[in-house]
Amino acid sequence: MRPAGFSLFIVLAAAVLISGCAGTGIVRKSCTDCHKEEVARFKAEGKLHRPLAEGRCEGCHVQHGLLGALALKSPGAGLCYGCHGGARDMLEKPPVHAPVVEGKCLRCHDPHSSRFKGLRRLEGNNLCYQCHEKGPFDKKTGHMAVDRGCGSCHDPHSSGRSYALLQEGNDLCLNCHDPASGASVRAHSGYKPEGTDCLRCHEPHSPGGDSLTREYSHPPFLERKCADCHNPVDSAEPLKTTPVKDKLCYDCHRGLEEGYKRAHTHSPVAEGNCTVCHDPHASDQKNELVLVEKELCYSCHRGSEERHEKRFIHTAVERGLCSGCHRPHASDNEKILRAVGAELCYECHERDGFVNVAVTHAPVENSTCLPCHDAHASDYESVLVSREDDACYACHVDERKKFAKAIRHGKVREGNCSGCHKPHGGSVEKLLRAEKEELCFICHYAEDKKKIPYWGGAHTVFAEGKCLECHDSHASNNPWVLRDVGSRLCYRCHEEVEAGLKKAGVRHKPLVDGKCLGCHRPHGSGIKGALSRPMKSLCVECHADFGAELKEAPFTHEPVAFGDCKVCHNMHYTEQRGLLVASGKVICNSCHADQAGEAFVDAHAGIPTKGSDCTGCHDSHGSADRRLLHKVKHEPFEKGDCAGCHEKM
Repeated sequence: MRPAGFSLFIVLAAAVLISGCAGTGIVRKSCTDCHKEEVARFKAEGKLHRPLAEGRCEGCHVQHGLLGALALKSPGAGLCYGCHGGARDMLEKPPVHAPVVEGKCLRCHDPHSSRFKGLRRLEGNNLCYQCHEKGPFDKKTGHMAVDRGCGSCHDPHSSGRSYALLQEGNDLCLNCHDPASGASVRAHSGYKPEGTDCLRCHEPHSPGGDSLTREYSHPPFLERKCADCHNPVDSAEPLKTTPVKDKLCYDCHRGLEEGYKRAHTHSPVAEGNCTVCHDPHASDQKNELVLVEKELCYSCHRGSEERHEKRFIHTAVERGLCSGCHRPHASDNEKILRAVGAELCYECHERDGFVNVAVTHAPVENSTCLPCHDAHASDYESVLVSREDDACYACHVDERKKFAKAIRHGKVREGNCSGCHKPHGGSVEKLLRAEKEELCFICHYAEDKKKIPYWGGAHTVFAEGKCLECHDSHASNNPWVLRDVGSRLCYRCHEEVEAGLKKAGVRHKPLVDGKCLGCHRPHGSGIKGALSRPMKSLCVECHADFGAELKEAPFTHEPVAFGDCKVCHNMHYTEQRGLLVASGKVICNSCHADQAGEAFVDAHAGIPTKGSDCTGCHDSHGSADRRLLHKVKHEPFEKGDCAGCHEKM
């Protein structure tokens, strides 16, 4: 629950709010009673927005009393249309100016006051340059209309015409220019331009040259040699050309006609329609193209544009350079290509990375890139014709079946063949990215690889990078993509262990069960024999009862204390009970060799023990007796009465 003080605060705040709005004697205050400084500033700045001029701040704002807040009655353009609703249909004729579309009237208009017409935030073109970069409109030569202001040609909201023009085409130009005037005719070399499209030749804003013509001009047009192509000025049809079509072009471009007689000719060239692609007068595009190259090509190849709208686009297509691969006029190659196969690709892509290598991918060797890559666009990285693995399986059909197993290498599962193989060429067999002894370590166990020199128990195949001795590089039905399971995998190399196990009378249970990894780490460890942990703790993990007894024994056999079980036991198999390395009569001799010596005999009450089984009396692991004697003893033995049964030496 909220404290009572909070409720009291709400009541007092409400009272203050009411008194702020109503005042003494319920006399309502206006916004200007409090915001006098703001109103004075707005008046000084220029013309006031009508609601403000009339003191109707609540026309836009929600009244707030003494609790400060700034809240509009509705967001965005919806508020403006509350008064300017009659203009809404007119203001939203497509295409519409971006701020109008976004409902951001205040991007251009000040909501309170302005020195400029229409409450604009800035004067003239400077307002437009807040969004539109000024550079293209401020070049060497400027159209007078630009100086007069963008609004002389464009509606700032919408007009229902392209680029929000006030009028369509030449009608807009005729407001200022008279094509029949003597000045206009003289400017057009004596030809009357009436009825022609002004923008075919003229840049409407600010070209980079000395005149208002577009950036690239046909030489006869630039040099005002109109009669080189058109009939004389005083003829009945002065703007017509003779001869017609390409015959006229070849009059100047001599030699090209024969050059275009190739096996494959671009259809406009074959039909003699040069002006399908080129403007005979001027253009903003190099070579006087009538449109940007990409748009020009799509104007005929309409289906191509949609096909090219994919995630990954060939650089030439993305830059709109169709002519980077295709000749625009004619070629001896299909599809008017500049060259055949990979030779075309090598015009941009460095050849050395593909062919001057020890091992080359078959498609590259056959000089054809398109079995793998789309020439234009694709939804797959590197503009592949399909998902990477599917592209590979298109040729490597059998591999798809081989790799259809329960466990697949991560790269195979991801379809990332190029994670291990170079797709074009390389210096290692099978196009591997590195020698097979190093390849796996690029992704796997790189840190362990560095530790190998310091390991006491590195698995040889791991240390030598022979991962494929145990793992399949692509897929397997076994865990970890292993070539086999359990001890069968180990016996591929350790044949002698398998052979010895079959002959042995006593065998270690994990080995019988095929669980080599119960004791060993498959790659190696810091412990000799690649053991998964120190030997003592490893053994007692299974021999738990023995481990518990050992903890309670105050006296421990030295090999046990040092955790060196293998001094007495064979880890895999033997012919002796308890996996001992030798019989009880022999095993102790390796450490206690002088059994006939005086000190040894005296320790055994003068009784000769040579040839005896030491384990008959001694516990080989640990005992409560410092002599490691068994817990249960023969009564004469326990009393030290050995002579009752044995003769002294």
